[in-house]
Amino acid sequence: MTKINATERVLRTTISVIGFPLAFVQTLLSKYAIHKYKRMGKLINIGSHSLHAIVAGQDKDGPTVILESGMGGCALDWSLVQPELSKHTKVISYDRAGFGWSTQTIDKPTCENYVLDLRELLSRLELKPPYLLVGHSYGGMIIRLFASEFPDEVMGIILVDSTHEKRYLESTSSEKRRIERLNNQKRLRLGYLLSPIAVPRMIKQHIGSKRLPLDIQKKAAALGYRNNAYKAAYLEFLCTIKSAEQLHQSQPLRSDIPILVLTAGKQSEEWKHGQKELLILSKKLNILSWKTAGILYKFTILKL
Repeated sequence: MTKINATERVLRTTISVIGFPLAFVQTLLSKYAIHKYKRMGKLINIGSHSLHAIVAGQDKDGPTVILESGMGGCALDWSLVQPELSKHTKVISYDRAGFGWSTQTIDKPTCENYVLDLRELLSRLELKPPYLLVGHSYGGMIIRLFASEFPDEVMGIILVDSTHEKRYLESTSSEKRRIERLNNQKRLRLGYLLSPIAVPRMIKQHIGSKRLPLDIQKKAAALGYRNNAYKAAYLEFLCTIKSAEQLHQSQPLRSDIPILVLTAGKQSEEWKHGQKELLILSKKLNILSWKTAGILYKFTILKL
């Protein structure tokens, strides 16, 4: 299933009508959030919808760095990273359709359609290659597909605790993973159905990151309580199997492309196995590991 079915759409509308007073409050609070927290970048029309993008830094004979957030994330996730990188080169972070300040959702938010959106966004912003792609979690799948389809435009990839597509492929999922997926789907479905009457807001369950600095977290939470954020997150989740199939069937990455894989040490064995699978994406590998704040980080480094 790659879309929200008719029953769920009707049920959501019915809940909104029955709970009209709460729905009215939710609408007012969502509009207030957009008014209070002004977008940090520009809203770029890419044809069928608009995307919010933050571009920082100057051209200094270096690549354009593209920051791709994880599932349900937005440009705010890179609020501490982008300013530092922009001291050295041009950097773009952006909100995928339906998230952050990109308020309009798309019907099928697969990795392929995200790549098309990103490609058009870069064109509208006149940000030319070479690109250094940085992807966190699910965002790693998106940038890998981008690099597969446009290999001559990519000079390097950084995967930050990135998801391997086998995590979503039904043929390779363990029973534990299938149960986990079902629970996540139920949670996102409830969020989609009940967000119009502010239930997720009342129990403080917003879409997006929950580990940002306080001032940034307030913005992320306010944007993550919007109805469209829950719709976008549910749609994105429903499309994960199709997205994984797209990546699985894509052309292999250029064998000489520099890749860095950054993996947090405290993860499940299944996740660690997926990280090891990422190590075969390129031929040239060096491994470096150390401990910081009690957490073991392992880096697989390809010399740039």
